[in-house]
Amino acid sequence: MKLFWAALSGVLCTAHISFAEPRVTYNAYGMPGLVDMPSAQSAPDAELSFSVSQSGKSLRNTLTFQIAPRLTGAFRYSSIERPQGTLYDRSFDLRYRLLDETQLRPAVAVGLQDFIGTGVYSGEYVAASKTFGPVVATAGIGWGRLGSHNSFDNPLGVISSRFDTRDAGFTGTGGRIESARWFRGPAAFFAGFAWPVTDKVTLKAEYSSDAYTQEVAYGHFEHRSPFNLALDYQIKPTVQLTAYAQHGDEIGILASLTSNPKHSPGGATRDPAPMPVLPRAKAQVAPAGWSEIPSLRSALITALTPVLRQDGIQLIGLSLTDTIAIATVENHRYQSQPQAIGHVARLLSNVLPASVDTIAVVPMVKGIAGSQVIFPRDALEAHEATATGASDMRAATIVTDAAAVDHRAAAAEGVFPQFSWSFGPDVSASLFDPDNPVALSLGAKLTAEWVPARGVYVTGTLRQNIVDNYTSTPRYSDSIITHVRSDSTFYDRANGPVLQDLTANYRFRPGTNLYGRFSAGYLERMYGGLSAELLWKPVDSKFGLGFEVSAVRQRSFDGLGFAPLTVTTAGLGAPRSYDTITGHLSGYYAFDNGLHAQVDVGRYLAKDWGMSVQLNREFNNGWKVGAYATLTDISFDDFGEGSFDKGIFMEIPTSWSIGRQSRVKRSVVIRPLLRDGGAKLDLSDRLYDLVRDTHVPQLEAQWGRFWR
Repeated sequence: MKLFWAALSGVLCTAHISFAEPRVTYNAYGMPGLVDMPSAQSAPDAELSFSVSQSGKSLRNTLTFQIAPRLTGAFRYSSIERPQGTLYDRSFDLRYRLLDETQLRPAVAVGLQDFIGTGVYSGEYVAASKTFGPVVATAGIGWGRLGSHNSFDNPLGVISSRFDTRDAGFTGTGGRIESARWFRGPAAFFAGFAWPVTDKVTLKAEYSSDAYTQEVAYGHFEHRSPFNLALDYQIKPTVQLTAYAQHGDEIGILASLTSNPKHSPGGATRDPAPMPVLPRAKAQVAPAGWSEIPSLRSALITALTPVLRQDGIQLIGLSLTDTIAIATVENHRYQSQPQAIGHVARLLSNVLPASVDTIAVVPMVKGIAGSQVIFPRDALEAHEATATGASDMRAATIVTDAAAVDHRAAAAEGVFPQFSWSFGPDVSASLFDPDNPVALSLGAKLTAEWVPARGVYVTGTLRQNIVDNYTSTPRYSDSIITHVRSDSTFYDRANGPVLQDLTANYRFRPGTNLYGRFSAGYLERMYGGLSAELLWKPVDSKFGLGFEVSAVRQRSFDGLGFAPLTVTTAGLGAPRSYDTITGHLSGYYAFDNGLHAQVDVGRYLAKDWGMSVQLNREFNNGWKVGAYATLTDISFDDFGEGSFDKGIFMEIPTSWSIGRQSRVKRSVVIRPLLRDGGAKLDLSDRLYDLVRDTHVPQLEAQWGRFWR
């Protein structure tokens, strides 16, 4: 401890003191704050942070996301040494900034710490932060863990006597929202400040309202003082390293890495310059009825196909009259559909006869035509080089449903059949097993796709494990309900090449605003069977409604069929096979600021009935960050540890990191626990996610890239 104070004195004495701008730094819980205490500050909108802090015998790993400018969320996975063994704890935080800082008023935020979990870190708070020159001062009041040192009677007791007491301990198997304890029991004050003494160094000091009762009881340290001190060093804008002294008896360290989905680490994608629009010459004349001349139509298709292919766009079909051209295309390169549509429109303007005054582009995704984007050719010629060209072009553009478009008209030669494949390394992870919290597997994966006709897709994935750090003995599930997911560890450890999926899909348009899908085969790693889906989604609406039903059987662990599964451990398991019918009615809604909501109601794999709610934020570059929760008629006690299914997920576009266009994304799902209640079929390419990129709300969000 003395060495820490000596080092701190040396830094402050030798540092070039300047009045640096206040910046947001992270505390030992991975949230914007002081040392342990929270503040009312928020990180920049959409900032994503991963932090690791070590203090005594506690290790915390926290993923934090600035969900919206005022709303911050975090998921934390901690290991806490106890006399009876290590506790691996999962917890969630939420904070909302009620008031912004003004010249006279501080920023004010209210927060819930560990509001879903075992309650090891459970507490609530109201914090106020005010800037005084370079210094940000914070004061607040806490409850629960944050109201345990030098506490006093709850001031909310004047509202109701129910606020005076707080139940001790936590019920059931953890993971429940213990709202009956929020802002209950004794309260305590905390305060502190953050002073950026240089552009890279920030000094933070606080008076903590946490008595660290559990840590003291476990023998981690002695709580000698409520004062904590920290020194942040900003190695670079995305990396923070912190050393802190706590409660007069402990030194800890914190490292945090930040990123922002809004901003690519390599800057904007390096796109080749698009082909310019070629205005029509006034004297240019096309013969009447030219569109009926087969040789002219064939010549146009022959000219368009290779140029579009070089741009990562496939020409599926071309419908022509003397005045209207409709090109059906599939974009294989650009994250933004308006950018791909703009490239097609430019090219068409260069090759179409002058009599064509209306151009329509029909973007298809996996055999589904989602919309028809129609614009006057005059608008293309007039707005390409103007300062407001994108908005002017959008005003002149009409987007309609494409169900009636004949995609087979004048189809380009050789479009079908199609075959594509990819081969490369693959990393899979299994998280939060107490015996092996981070289990990783490195393997090789072969993916192939055959498209014999429009809308028909046959896809398969073969994976071979190469090396892993799996424990020698897999963890046996203690679930008392049907093991529809909790035996996943046996699937992960299968030897030899594993056929992860092999599916035949047919996607089609049954009518205006309607989309359909039939699937058959090995639908995912654990289940095979039949699946059907119908989606109603008007092209200009933010709302969609879908229905999906599947008849499935559980696959064998080795992936070679539907043979009975055997789990052998004392008292558990017997040869068995399992089949079920599962399905959901789903509602979708696109809010502003990239927020999307999905609600599913129906029957899950364990034959339980219930509802799932999903909320995510999507960015124009393809990033997606979200969370979900599912409640069914399986009781919390029967569900087991965690009480109900919940988790967070991310989709990371490859183009964001490599700096060039690609539609490939990497999906990451973080589930605190993988149990059997509320389990859904893990299907890829559900209809809503396919078609909404081509509908008005998403097109308008990305329309600024039309001329890129």
